[in-house]
Amino acid sequence: MSSESRYAVRVLPSETYLWYVVLFLTCASILAYIDRQILALMIGPVKRDLGISDTQIGLLVGLAFSLFYCAVTVPIAWLADVRSRRAVIGVGILSWSVLTGLSGLAQNYTQLFLARMGVGLGEATLGPAAYSMLADYFPRERLPLAVAVFATAPFIGIGLANMLGGGLIELLETLPPVDLPGVGAVRSWQVTFFVVGAPGVLLALLTFSIREPERRGSRRAGGARVAPWAEVFGFMRQNARVFALHFVGFLFLAMQGWTIFAWLIEFFVRVHGMSRGSIGFMYGAIALCAGMTGSIAAGQIATGLLRRGKTDGTLRLTVAAACVMAPLAVAMPLMPQASVAIMLLIPLTFFMAWPPGLGVSALQAITPNELRGRVIAFYLLFVNFLSFTLGPFLVGFLNDSVFGSEAAIGLTLSTLAAISYPLAVLTLIACLSSFRAAVVRARGWE
Repeated sequence: MSSESRYAVRVLPSETYLWYVVLFLTCASILAYIDRQILALMIGPVKRDLGISDTQIGLLVGLAFSLFYCAVTVPIAWLADVRSRRAVIGVGILSWSVLTGLSGLAQNYTQLFLARMGVGLGEATLGPAAYSMLADYFPRERLPLAVAVFATAPFIGIGLANMLGGGLIELLETLPPVDLPGVGAVRSWQVTFFVVGAPGVLLALLTFSIREPERRGSRRAGGARVAPWAEVFGFMRQNARVFALHFVGFLFLAMQGWTIFAWLIEFFVRVHGMSRGSIGFMYGAIALCAGMTGSIAAGQIATGLLRRGKTDGTLRLTVAAACVMAPLAVAMPLMPQASVAIMLLIPLTFFMAWPPGLGVSALQAITPNELRGRVIAFYLLFVNFLSFTLGPFLVGFLNDSVFGSEAAIGLTLSTLAAISYPLAVLTLIACLSSFRAAVVRARGWE
């Protein structure tokens, strides 16, 4: 008996169960983004207690997380292609939650850097396995909406992290450090890591409520089988133009997104003198509401376009979103009034929620089942490593080494937006014809 047949469950799931799976995977991703985002709320306290620079913070927020996250993404995606995706996800949730808690034990920059590397390793398990699982539960025309719901997680997670984390940190900052046996004084940001890591341990147990779906959409007779790596690379070479343009276009969008997520709170604290609690709650509410509605709206619009035969609808919607985001993202950091900047964040966040789900849905539409996990992993490896690493780092580097001032953060954010969004638009427009041809080929082997 093949390894896949041992794990597949040949059932026709109910509509309720299908959306339960989406809800579970979305909750797991929400916790992942909370664990990932919480550090951005604590830049000031961490800099103060560890005595580090903006550049070091940029590396801590970006490179520390992305290093292991990206190093293990492809091997884990191979497991998702040939073994139980449910098991991969369960182990990942448990590991990143425990390591988030352990980040609270760090006593210096090196220890915190290593702990955040471990968090990235755990979170690398979720994306390829979850996207592969959703593609087997939902037919092509319904998949964009399911993926769009899953893609609300970054905005829900970032929203909750900002809304709850900012107030928690402000409260803990008023309290004296707590002495733990064998650890010593534990400060506000360390206690925050303990708090946000705990729920994931409980969620990991709920993984047993998810069934492994039967794999569908294979080029191989009788369903998916273990495809050799040579077949993966051969398929990507055959579609080199569409993959290259798709990856690069979404890289520019992701890089600007993580630049904003990592430094937005600090921008309002430094430039507009707002408290972390107040701006955290405001932007948390914006991310929660505008991000959720934006992602779901994109999924619904894409589903409608696909049903009407617009095979490149996912990419066209992404181009439209980038065209709207460009002027908003350039103008927002330059506004002299905080209230105006916050108002611009609402439509900006709404359209920022479009690309994540649309980008993955586009890849799923042109990739066979037995290769899907690894192809998406290469996408996540390329886009996430460079966007997580370069986005947060470039802000710190430009502040320290080019503009020479922490107060220049607004100019830095605006400059990066003026570069990233136009490049994304041009690249994705160039991708459209190649993507349409890839969809035709995919329908042939389906």
